Amino acid sequence: MYDAHFSVARTSCDPARTLLRALLHTTAEVSTWVPEDIRATLHTALTVCGLSAPAPAEAPPRTSVARWEAGHRLFFALTAATVVALRDATARPVGRHPGPAATWDAAVLLRASAAAMEATASFAPHAYEREVRPSMEPPEERDGFSGLWSADHRALVRQLGLWGAAHAGACPEGCAAGSALRTALADVHAAHRGICARFVGRGPSLLGGGADALHTLDRLATSRSRMLRPDVALPPALRRRKTADLRKTDDHASE
Repeated sequence: MYDAHFSVARTSCDPARTLLRALLHTTAEVSTWVPEDIRATLHTALTVCGLSAPAPAEAPPRTSVARWEAGHRLFFALTAATVVALRDATARPVGRHPGPAATWDAAVLLRASAAAMEATASFAPHAYEREVRPSMEPPEERDGFSGLWSADHRALVRQLGLWGAAHAGACPEGCAAGSALRTALADVHAAHRGICARFVGRGPSLLGGGADALHTLDRLATSRSRMLRPDVALPPALRRRKTADLRKTDDHASE
């Protein structure tokens, strides 16, 4: 359902080349309307994937819904590339430490993901309320439509956990590459939160589960960032709340 809404097709045929093509195509789409600083961030992400910057597509999307969908396709491709980088970091460790070079690449890709989020939502709030949000609500889509349904999101969360566990065992004092990864993940949260604040405010998200979408996002961001530092002890109250939040998230994602 989630892939179909954003016109995403998946294949097991030549996955590496397919992902590279997707990165080039979606970057070219989004490059038609983004400012130069966002374009530069996206092009840096392509560089770590061994790609050169493509020329912008011939024409930008004409509607806010089309821009929303094109931006999401780029975000999905960048998320998949981040998953590959994190897998590479843990599959080819330096000693027992996750590979620093691949970890830096993952950080670059996450920063591009944050930039893609900003580009995706670069239209007026009234357009979201009147056009974009209704396209993701019943009867257009089933109740509870959310990014938590994305296969890319599930894969990213799993790899963050694997990276965090490997890093905690090998580098409890922390390192520059790990710090860069945590900062980039925080950038993604900040971009997501900014979109939510602009379009939804303190109202409920499409997923539901709470009346305050920003509070829900903050709780999820805490649980995601904790995956990168599982060795740092949580206060008992926060530990209980984290466990409850993860349980709710898993329940929604498995429905």
